[in-house]
Amino acid sequence: MPSRSFSLFSAADFSEQVVTAESVGKEEIPLACSQTTEISLWERLGNASALDIESPDFSWNMLSSLHHTEHSSSSEHSEDEMSKALEVTVNSGGVVFFALFSSSGNVLPNESAAVIKFSSSKMSTQAERLGFEFARMLGVQTPQARVIHNSSLEWQEIRCAAENARSVAVSNNDEVGEMMCSELLEALELSRCLLLMSYIHGSPLLENSKAFCPREAACVTASSLGRVLMLDLILRNEDRLPCRQLGWRGNPANLMISDKYSTLGADKLDDSKCTTESSNPPVTQLLHTEKRTNSAHATINSPELVSMPSKLDALKSVRENAESLNGTFHIVAIDTGVPRRPPAGRRVKDHERYPKVVQLILNNSDYSSNILYEISGGKLGIPGHVEGITSTDSCCSISDEDNYAVVHEFRGAFRAALRDLEGFHLFLLQLYQKLDGVLRVFLTIITKGSEESDNNDVIVSDFLSPGTNYSSPCPPSKYPNNELHNDSEILKSTTKSTSAGSRGSSDSVSPLSRDSWSNKYFKGSAEGPRSLRMTMKLRDFYKSPKVDPELLKEIEQWNEVLKSDVIKFCQEKNFHSGFFDGNENNMVADAYELKVRLEHIIERIALVCDTANTERPSVVINNLFIGGALAARSMYTLQHLGITHILCLCSNEIGQSDSQFPDLFEYKNFSISDDDDANISDLFEEASVFIDHVDHVGGKVLVHCFEGKSRSATIVLSYLMLRKGFTLVKAWNLLKKVHRRAQPNDGFAKALLALDRKLHGKVSMDWQQKRPEMKVCPICNKNVGLSTSSLKLHLQKAHKRLSAGSVDSAMILEIQKSIQSLRVSRGGSLSPSQKLNKALADEHSF
Repeated sequence: MPSRSFSLFSAADFSEQVVTAESVGKEEIPLACSQTTEISLWERLGNASALDIESPDFSWNMLSSLHHTEHSSSSEHSEDEMSKALEVTVNSGGVVFFALFSSSGNVLPNESAAVIKFSSSKMSTQAERLGFEFARMLGVQTPQARVIHNSSLEWQEIRCAAENARSVAVSNNDEVGEMMCSELLEALELSRCLLLMSYIHGSPLLENSKAFCPREAACVTASSLGRVLMLDLILRNEDRLPCRQLGWRGNPANLMISDKYSTLGADKLDDSKCTTESSNPPVTQLLHTEKRTNSAHATINSPELVSMPSKLDALKSVRENAESLNGTFHIVAIDTGVPRRPPAGRRVKDHERYPKVVQLILNNSDYSSNILYEISGGKLGIPGHVEGITSTDSCCSISDEDNYAVVHEFRGAFRAALRDLEGFHLFLLQLYQKLDGVLRVFLTIITKGSEESDNNDVIVSDFLSPGTNYSSPCPPSKYPNNELHNDSEILKSTTKSTSAGSRGSSDSVSPLSRDSWSNKYFKGSAEGPRSLRMTMKLRDFYKSPKVDPELLKEIEQWNEVLKSDVIKFCQEKNFHSGFFDGNENNMVADAYELKVRLEHIIERIALVCDTANTERPSVVINNLFIGGALAARSMYTLQHLGITHILCLCSNEIGQSDSQFPDLFEYKNFSISDDDDANISDLFEEASVFIDHVDHVGGKVLVHCFEGKSRSATIVLSYLMLRKGFTLVKAWNLLKKVHRRAQPNDGFAKALLALDRKLHGKVSMDWQQKRPEMKVCPICNKNVGLSTSSLKLHLQKAHKRLSAGSVDSAMILEIQKSIQSLRVSRGGSLSPSQKLNKALADEHSF
């Protein structure tokens, strides 16, 4: 963002004359004083109360004065400087006005404040509102914001209020006040919309020491930073948090701390959290709890943490104190726009950087501390020696023990934001498909009857799938939106490279495409819309006159379908994108621009969510780790832990060989089923020799099976008995302490008991056998056998499209998404995914 982009605060102290206004309408605004007085603008803003811009009682008739940070009370501006003020601010990110409103009656304070922002285009304004919506869904506090269009009645109310304020400024001989009112009127004349925001009292976060001490306040700040980081990851906003690992330069002014944050804003945030949480399917909530619990167990039970019980005991009291302190100040994110299409080069770098950063924040406390140190400007966390982190002297004022609690809160909030993200990921995919479907219909309408042959079209689809390279050069404009067709970026951009993908299938098209009305457009021309350049077609459509009554009727019908299929869907999900709030003349532009922005948002969400299917392996002894398939695919975590060798016991499982990294680790692969009658004792000696070899060369080894529960636990126990002289009970107690989900099946337990008797002459423990339960397929409700393997085999054969045979926690979410996207429904009170989770709950208990 430019250096002069919108910020609600400034260190400068602009002095302005107080400008009061009398309403020409029915209401009369009391004058603040009979004479103008010289006071600071920032003092007035600081004394003003928060204005609820969404209240039904909000009225522009109470507007008393307008202010602009570009102007002071000095009257020594040249005419040329005055004429350039608006142009400068437009070209540097937008025109920002501070609006002061008089309070009715004798209520103190007697003024309230709001912010009016004009961006360089209508789409930029709507994109900023869209960014605020994503912040709301992730639990990040932002100012209240809404888009006002020039076609609305409120636009005329703003114009009248500004004219009234200018009249009073003229009568008071206030040239600065008159000029600012004139600038607002000029912006209203030239623009198609504006963004109205509540004013936030406060200061830049990094400049306020109360956010970082005591530790309760530091925990609140760290928690907020965890959510803000997730927000900026999916928006690809590098203009807030500095982070060298992500290549972000940062801008501290875009993250504020406010101790006067309006209760109305806090209430709305609480409502948004409830909405987000309620939109998450129960199976998703249970799944994420399970996955994160696994990582937590692997971390909490590591040797370094076992030796610090006081730190763990302190976490509960710290959290309770932080919750009570949370009402005293708030971290507020501003300038949260959604870029149209990030540069291709940066998107490539994101695919390189995101997985490492996300994975290590989830799995490594030290790395999280390093990241927190960077994004907090050295106020929290501890600098480390990880590549890319500067180990300068820390200015953190809290102890190492308190820092542990702070980092814990940061990671917890990051995980919570990840759960929220995965909760609405499916909704965004559905919205994208609906937009894709209606835009295909619109293309068919405007190209029907065209004389140009499909063979002459460039066989390139503009319905881009996430991950495609493209660019959209937009010419600069002096003022916002002089004409209708100049407003939308779709009329200024051309697609350079695209991907046809597989969006022609019935599964990828919105339900609209299967409705009777739209079937006539898709019948016999499934490839038609995909072979058109959306940008060029829409531009030609807007340039040509609309005289065909049949075409106008079809476009009117299309608008109605857009309302019923897309806009209503957003309303039902409580999703306010900022688009579609204007008149119907430009709905297709709004639909296309929203779809373009959703493309790269969904791309990064998928990247983050895929990376989050990870876990930290549990350390058994110095060089020996245990885990499941998720741990084995956590490449960056394994490298960070110094693991050099991997012993895989499930190489026969589908997808396991494809997820290995032979260039980074040395593998020893075994194929043995997790069945009671499998002869795992044949592997005891060979596996122990391999682990001994790793220890001899100074390496570290991960022993893993699919779930990290039965086969891997059996091999680790046998190694401890064969090479370390442990009895079975001693080895079992050690393993359960560091890896609580360890549970060999009954057949493997018998093999371990036999080994214990062979080595020590007697059995050191009694083994409690589990009562077998019949496995039921969650999709077709058939009994498939007693073992997990039988369920996996059934899924492979009968439901191959939905599952690759994997039923561990990493695959449940994928199965759930597939079921929902394919609209599979078998009735009953539980969804198929919930049934799947219930059927396998005992297989995933920790």
